[in-house]
Amino acid sequence: MRPKRKAAGYLRAAMIAVAVFLPALSLIPLGSLWLWEKGYLFYWVVAALGLSVSSFLIEMWLVRGAKNPAREAALSPSDEAWTPREAAAWTAVLALTAEADPEQLIDRDSIVNLGLRTIETVARSIHPQDQDPLWKFTVPEALALVERVARDLRPFVADNIPLGDQLTIAQVIKIYRWRSVIDVANQAYDLWRIIRLVNPAAAITTEARERITKKLYDGVRGELAGRLTQGFVKEVGRAAIDLYGGRLRISGESLAGHVSAATTRDLASPAIAEPLRLLVAGQISAGKSSLINAMSREVLAAVDVLPATKGFTAYQLKCEALPAVLLIDSPGIAVDADAIAQLSEEAGACDLVIWVVAANRADRQLDHASLGSIRSYFSIRTDRRRPPILAVVTHIDLLRPYQEWAPPYDIATPSSAKAGSIRAALQQVSRDLDVPINCLIPVVLGGNHPVYNIDLVWAKISELLPEARRAQLVRRLRGASGWTWGKLWSQAVNAGRVATRTLTKP
Repeated sequence: MRPKRKAAGYLRAAMIAVAVFLPALSLIPLGSLWLWEKGYLFYWVVAALGLSVSSFLIEMWLVRGAKNPAREAALSPSDEAWTPREAAAWTAVLALTAEADPEQLIDRDSIVNLGLRTIETVARSIHPQDQDPLWKFTVPEALALVERVARDLRPFVADNIPLGDQLTIAQVIKIYRWRSVIDVANQAYDLWRIIRLVNPAAAITTEARERITKKLYDGVRGELAGRLTQGFVKEVGRAAIDLYGGRLRISGESLAGHVSAATTRDLASPAIAEPLRLLVAGQISAGKSSLINAMSREVLAAVDVLPATKGFTAYQLKCEALPAVLLIDSPGIAVDADAIAQLSEEAGACDLVIWVVAANRADRQLDHASLGSIRSYFSIRTDRRRPPILAVVTHIDLLRPYQEWAPPYDIATPSSAKAGSIRAALQQVSRDLDVPINCLIPVVLGGNHPVYNIDLVWAKISELLPEARRAQLVRRLRGASGWTWGKLWSQAVNAGRVATRTLTKP
């Protein structure tokens, strides 16, 4: 009895399908016949082909414009706060993106394998010294990654997928199982192409138009598939860089409240948040202390002198245009390998280096060696960002002609002998210190003449502030993600409390 009911159900469904689709399908031969009788069939064929060709050409033009390398780079920029090692990992991800073939992503396993390849590429780039870097992350980092992915995925599903907020997991599985219906629909379409040969004229024109339309569809589909594949690899790569780079090891709240050991050492009272640390360095008598005094006149609060250890002195400044700032005055550099190494260590605890050099002195070998030591310090620490370097060129009033001093001077297009001497001195300092000339500020810090150009120093610091903040972020991440005996003791105490509550629970 049951087979008869099933057959009756199939017959009923077939009759309903015929009743619904037959009127619409009958319009194709009848409409073609009407066009033939009225003499409009040729014009209709030309119009249909012209419209399809025009659409195809427009689509090709749009796709070609979408593949512009400059536009692609703008759509997926790297994170400017990444360290050199993380930037190298992103370069490897982009190389993998270019190699990924959307045609090979035919099932769930191939997509998962592509994601694993991306993760492994990032892991090997960030931890090249490890033989098995794939599992080099902590349990809290893994949980933080799951939390972030879920947080980002939830609004996407709810807002961009029709009925996404109503779909259950069971329904998604059922839809996935019905994916084979697409093949059945393609077979039915091939059968219809044979049936419509009853009207050859209409069949030929329709076939030509559909071939062009299919080409158009395939082009759009290929471009869309390529973009989805690239987006998938890039998003997985970004998440993996955050994971293996240690950016998920500490929460935003903990990072905001972290104060480095160097700042705790330099401040007389505990700090609420980590200030921006500016290291002022240079040779003896170059004008470091004079620069700090001149800069302190531009701030809102008086300078607090905070004597620090090892010859470095911290000055706490409060400026309207800048966040909390610590100026670290260093002892004059000397021909001493230990002193230069100590200066490099101090630069590692700072976010911007202000190098003071005298324009009227030619002995800059020591400046070059000290700056080279700082650069080497960061070049071997690829998990850190090197702070930007700003050079302040002092004593420009003592350049030739000695008696002339009538500021302001146009250094870009010098119109006097003094301006020409200042420009020549800046060019020489740029070569000696290997610092770009746009990061050199000529100043006078008092003495026989009033302070000159100190406002440009503050302006240049403000210009370099985003780069300094990126260096500060990485410095704070590295400092906050480390372990201390105090943290270990706190974890042990909390574990004991949990164990005690578990054992004593009735």
